[in-house]
Amino acid sequence: MKKICKRCSASFSCREDRIELCSCRKVSLVSGVRDYIKDNYDDCLCPKCLNETNTYFYAFDVNPRFIKDKK
Repeated sequence: MKKICKRCSASFSCREDRIELCSCRKVSLVSGVRDYIKDNYDDCLCPKCLNETNTYFYAFDVNPRFIKDKK
């Protein structure tokens, strides 16, 4: 199924019907990232955003790059 990333608005394919085939399974998230995503986004992130969030998660105490727009 096609989805729109809640972080960057890119279109990507999600295989929530067969999670073992989904591209998100190829990203190994560091501790805390999965909870952070769940708390700040109401749906999936694209593989690029998963990787970026994972890479920069501990870069700063509060990294403005990952603060959800509160509009």
